[in-house]
Amino acid sequence: MLIFAGKYASMIYLLLAITASTLILVSFKVFEKLGIDSFTAITMNYLIGTVFGLNSIHWDIEFTRIYAQPWFPYSALTGLILITGFVLFSLSAQKAGIAITAISSRMAVIISVITGILIFGDKAGIAKSAGVVIAIVAFYLTFKKGKTERPGLFLLLLPLAVFLFMGLNDVILKTTQYFIIGNRDEKEMVRYAATSFLFGFLLGFPALVFRHFRMHKQIQIRGMLAGILLGLLNWFSTFYLLKGLGVMEVSVFIPLLNISVVTLSALIGYFIFREKLNVSNLIGILLAVIAIFLIAKG
Repeated sequence: MLIFAGKYASMIYLLLAITASTLILVSFKVFEKLGIDSFTAITMNYLIGTVFGLNSIHWDIEFTRIYAQPWFPYSALTGLILITGFVLFSLSAQKAGIAITAISSRMAVIISVITGILIFGDKAGIAKSAGVVIAIVAFYLTFKKGKTERPGLFLLLLPLAVFLFMGLNDVILKTTQYFIIGNRDEKEMVRYAATSFLFGFLLGFPALVFRHFRMHKQIQIRGMLAGILLGLLNWFSTFYLLKGLGVMEVSVFIPLLNISVVTLSALIGYFIFREKLNVSNLIGILLAVIAIFLIAKG
């Protein structure tokens, strides 16, 4: 009975994590359709993430001593990477498409795998090595356009930038956890993450003010409300990821999450937003799913 309950809970957490992660992608496409300023939403998102993160540990943090923590410089760097990466993520979802952006963000695991092998002593099995090779092929096929289509350089660089920044974020998080915080203090990891989110907000807010006074871009009320929604989705995506990892093996949960987000995002992009996918793109998406599975299993 307990085993059944555990499996049932793990599937619920997985479905909720998939839903929240996919809705983040969809949100940026909807923001574009409704004329909502994504940068305002992204900046507000990090303030909401900070509040929910600290609330999860009942505000067990001494703000006057944060700067003395060994992870403090890393949190500042993480905050910069987070907001830059999320802006690129937003632009890519709006301009390059939901499917391509989903693949770019989820296949950033390649950077983590290579870093893990070179720095953290992770083992590279046959499956993992094959997954990396297949992922590179999938990346090429996903971006490939038809003979008559000539995508601009900007549209090609956006998903690549998402891939690099998401991978860099994973590396910074792993470095902080491995060398500074360790596995035993979960509250300290939350403090580090919440502080990183706070830095994301503090970096974004002056940019909002600058855009308002110098570039005459209005700070929209609806953009701030959209940021609250985005922050909730971002928080729940992380929350149910952590809850799922607590009841399901990481080698099962992560590949199921990534594969589902890539597949579901591709379907939503095609059927709802009418994103064009040629045969090469479809093969690339299929190979991306296979690559994620092999990397996780390897």
